[in-house]
Amino acid sequence: MRFRFQPWQLAVVLVVLCAAAVAGIYKYRVRGGSNPAGMMAYLPTANATVVYLDVAAIRRSGLLNMIAGSKAAQELEYQQFVEETRFDYRQDLDAIAATFKDGQVFLALRGRFHWKNLMEYAKNQDGSCRNSYCIMPASQPGRRISFYPIHPDLMAMAVSKDDFAAYQIMLKSGKLAVPPFSQPVWMLVPASALRNLDSLPPGTRPFASALLEGTNEIVFTIGQDGDRLALSLNVLCRDAQTASTLLESFEKTTATLRKWIEREHQQPNAADWSGLLVAGSFRRENERVFGQWPLSRAFVAAQFSDSF
Repeated sequence: MRFRFQPWQLAVVLVVLCAAAVAGIYKYRVRGGSNPAGMMAYLPTANATVVYLDVAAIRRSGLLNMIAGSKAAQELEYQQFVEETRFDYRQDLDAIAATFKDGQVFLALRGRFHWKNLMEYAKNQDGSCRNSYCIMPASQPGRRISFYPIHPDLMAMAVSKDDFAAYQIMLKSGKLAVPPFSQPVWMLVPASALRNLDSLPPGTRPFASALLEGTNEIVFTIGQDGDRLALSLNVLCRDAQTASTLLESFEKTTATLRKWIEREHQQPNAADWSGLLVAGSFRRENERVFGQWPLSRAFVAAQFSDSF
């Protein structure tokens, strides 16, 4: 059986924004041994999209198994993976720190790992291990998965064309300055990551295009807003004038989308991007622009359904 690079095998990192929504019900507290800044210190973060996800928060909410676990459990390949490795992300993974850079994925995964079993699994999948460093093929041709234990409860993993990409995951002298987010899930996005507009969901492209000019820092977070979940945006612009232009662009784009839906005699659907985007609200404070979109459970469930 050839190892496949699937969402559950990388702890749902590639659908982190969907997974993040259910984590918003958890009130985050930094616990010893699971500090996001400490995990990020191992990753290459320069010019990268940076993501942190508290998987334990989703598990405690009871929604991880309901949305993702039941689907994964039905897959024979996943059942075999769990049996051979004794690792099930639904109960063994606690946190993910990840960076996406130059077509590569770098991860620090905190959880409970049976290293001997994981290494044997890698060897059985046409891979190899030497001094606890393992390499194995991914599902995409020319892509390789490499991993090794940083600590017994912390895994370094990379997905890249380079067999030795995981060696880039090591404790570095220069650490990412992680803002004190109150939410357990956040994403730092360089403007350059938004340039491939064709890869973005329909309806989101005008918003992404507006973020390409004059932005110094783009942060997405997901958490609670009263009794509901919300996706929030915090953008630091070059100056106040750039922030005013960005605010105006966001407001006009949202108004245009609402009018288009009305003209087509349709209603925004809470389960897709139309329902999310038309509900956006925005404000500016000096050089910063803030946006917020309410996240319905129907939208989260639909995104998970499409991802598995």
